[in-house]
Amino acid sequence: MGGNPLDSQGISELLESITADQRQQYMKRRLNHSCGGENNNFWAFDTTSISSYSETLSKVAYGHNKEDPEMPMIKIALLIDETNGEPLYYKVLNGSIADVSLLRNLFVDLVQLRDKQINLVLDRGFCSEHNFLMMFRNHVGFLADLRSDLAIAAQTVDQLMPSLRLALPEYYSPTIGCYCATKQIDWYSATRAHGKEQYPFYIHVYYDKQREASEILNMTELVESFKARLEKGEVPNAPYFRKFFKKKKDKQKTDKPDNVKPKDLYEFDVQSWVTFTRTCGCFVLGSGEVKSASEALNIYRQKDTVEKAFNNYKDKCGERRIRCRECALEGKVFVTYLSLCLRLMLERRLERADNDPLNTPRVLERLNSLVLYRHETDDKPKLYWQEIPKEDRLLMERLRIKIPAPIFVI
Repeated sequence: MGGNPLDSQGISELLESITADQRQQYMKRRLNHSCGGENNNFWAFDTTSISSYSETLSKVAYGHNKEDPEMPMIKIALLIDETNGEPLYYKVLNGSIADVSLLRNLFVDLVQLRDKQINLVLDRGFCSEHNFLMMFRNHVGFLADLRSDLAIAAQTVDQLMPSLRLALPEYYSPTIGCYCATKQIDWYSATRAHGKEQYPFYIHVYYDKQREASEILNMTELVESFKARLEKGEVPNAPYFRKFFKKKKDKQKTDKPDNVKPKDLYEFDVQSWVTFTRTCGCFVLGSGEVKSASEALNIYRQKDTVEKAFNNYKDKCGERRIRCRECALEGKVFVTYLSLCLRLMLERRLERADNDPLNTPRVLERLNSLVLYRHETDDKPKLYWQEIPKEDRLLMERLRIKIPAPIFVI
């Protein structure tokens, strides 16, 4: 199609022209479309960090950056429909905001769907008693990964793990390939504003012997590497080092610092190791809706759709670094979000057409080869497509892509 490509200034102006209302209207339609069916889909919600060198973007801040710990970042929150893998919602967040505090704002943004059932799949970063109570009160279904030391889970884990470790056949589920058990507890809350509240809470505990062996072996190798670094005179700056190594209490304060070696200052904490091994191979899910342990794990395992979406967002859509002006940030993220939607929709259509989703780049390349021409006339400009090869037509039909009219007027 004719026309000169936009320069940097033109691109920024285009991104700035996308209003907040337009972005919200689009996401509202996406969300309502996903809620249109009778089935109650589960939506995976998570965040990812996008590193940035920018010193002018107000949302760039230091936080828990998993990829580049020493770099500031912004956060992108993403909501994915687990059934069809399509992105439904996104939000640009300040990089310093902790995940555990995000759910309240999510419910505010989804207020237009209050008459629909919402079911969220969450990782342990969002788990807190406050968030669970908030989801109960707002009638939001949830399935969450729980820390085994979380107050609501710890007692159930202590009760069920001895039986699961015996590997009795009655606790084995062939559909998920591990041992599991469920306990229903009653969630109580009493506040002046809401009075006494009680909700059913299903705690699902899982045990996998192979996972246990792997976790112990990996941690043993890490502990040995810490010991080797202490021998070399280096004190590791790592959370697991601080967890398993404590300073010796009986070390004489009269020793001169120059004569004290790191290996003489620290000792391996056996009790911390015993506490660690007590829950190795164990993982816990909690839900206010899902009663079956097997069903809960199958739903949670589909959460990798959001991880794949983040990988596509960063690598395939070119957003591993944020480089733009403040006024164009929201527009740029929105356009990247749209490209992610289109890519994931195409991947899902490839799956349904019995085509390998890994062929997505090749399919996009073929579709990108189609050319739209602009023909100027005295009346109105006309647009027309070059002849579409038969092979491409068949591909578009299999993917349910509407074949455009040869000529149309604008």
